[in-house]
Amino acid sequence: QRQMCIRDRYIIAWLVLVVWVVVLLLTSRSVSLHSKRRAKNSDEYQRPKIDMALMIIAALTVYMAIRSRRFIPIAAIAACPILAAFIDQMARTFSAARNFHQKNSLTVSPMSRAAQVFITIAGAAAVLSFGTWWSLKFKRIYLDPWPTDPKLNSVFMRMTASDAKPFYACRFIRENNLKGKMFNYWTEGGFIAFGQQPDPNTGKTPLQLFMDGRAQAAYDRKAYEVWSEIMFGGPYVQSARLRGHKLTSDDYAKIGNWISERLKKRKVWVILMPANQFNTAFVKGIERTKEWQLVFLNNKQKLYVDTTSPQGKEFFNKVLYGKAVYPDAFSENLIMAHNILLFGKGIDAKKQGFDFAVKAFELNPSQTPIQKILLFARFDELKPQVETFCKDYFNRFLATKADLAKLDGYHHRIVAAMLACDHLRKTAQRQKNKELAQFYVKKQRQLRAERSKVLKSRW
Repeated sequence: QRQMCIRDRYIIAWLVLVVWVVVLLLTSRSVSLHSKRRAKNSDEYQRPKIDMALMIIAALTVYMAIRSRRFIPIAAIAACPILAAFIDQMARTFSAARNFHQKNSLTVSPMSRAAQVFITIAGAAAVLSFGTWWSLKFKRIYLDPWPTDPKLNSVFMRMTASDAKPFYACRFIRENNLKGKMFNYWTEGGFIAFGQQPDPNTGKTPLQLFMDGRAQAAYDRKAYEVWSEIMFGGPYVQSARLRGHKLTSDDYAKIGNWISERLKKRKVWVILMPANQFNTAFVKGIERTKEWQLVFLNNKQKLYVDTTSPQGKEFFNKVLYGKAVYPDAFSENLIMAHNILLFGKGIDAKKQGFDFAVKAFELNPSQTPIQKILLFARFDELKPQVETFCKDYFNRFLATKADLAKLDGYHHRIVAAMLACDHLRKTAQRQKNKELAQFYVKKQRQLRAERSKVLKSRW
């Protein structure tokens, strides 16, 4: 939204500049002829002088605003007076040229009363029109229900896209007093440091970062290269890309072992990764190892610990026995469902894990809990319960969709409905019910279209 506003102003500035240059070129002959005929008087029109320093500052300020989406108020302040100066000079130049051809006098005529009234009314209409337009846009984007997060949806969160930051993961780190060294995604490093309680004497955070957003400035080149090599999966990923081959399950296991070895050498025992990295070779590789276990997850973050390290083993046992502290019931139920799915023995334990996943979904209907619910369908005894859950949620979503669209977090509900619909489609296909399968295929297309529409309306 902000970038579009600045982009539009930048385009208008260029158009006004082009028109201004054209007007100068068209009227330059009149000015030249007049200057040859008579000396200049103070009342007569003179060719405008260009303040190049001012023009360059204004152009660079607006350009920086577009490129980095920063300095936006400064860009607006710098651009508007320049536009006004261009328009004023064009009007004066045109008036002087017109008087020269008609009256042989290169002077600027005073504006008529009718012209003043017209410009005043036109200006007021423009201000009201554009003001109303932008006010409605502001309401729709910053005040109406926020589709991508049910809680972190303030105006500040929307303007800065801070809802993606690890608020809950940092609270988890802080409340469980995690200390030592961690591996993190570099753009989140500063926030992770901010989310901890530093030592009052040294200023150091308990859980030390591997990298932060100042990678190119505060870290030497070697540190950034080490982070990059580990983050992108090392030689196995590079070799697969050079060969043009897709990574296999065995490749991911090798990648995970290679990453684990590199991190242990640097005494790293905690990994925190954002949702945009969940499908990368790094996260998939770590999840193929038995050494690194998930201890925290929600829709936006995953935190792993090295269970072969003393700290990791001790903390993982706390998680398994329910002694770890979680920032909310949603993430606590999720991790319980995850651990029971992996380590629970017997169908009774699996049913309990399924119940935990359902509780998490009820607290926050979204992608991560329903993915856990669907994983329980691998057990024959739980397939009917999973199918019933998907039917109930999908039908309820379709029946109340108009009301749900007015709530924060609607995008998460759509994605959950898409996953439920996909599971029901596959079930119908296995049962060879073509009519029902086709019904779910049609609904999937409608949900995908609606999801795209919701995401486009976000900014």
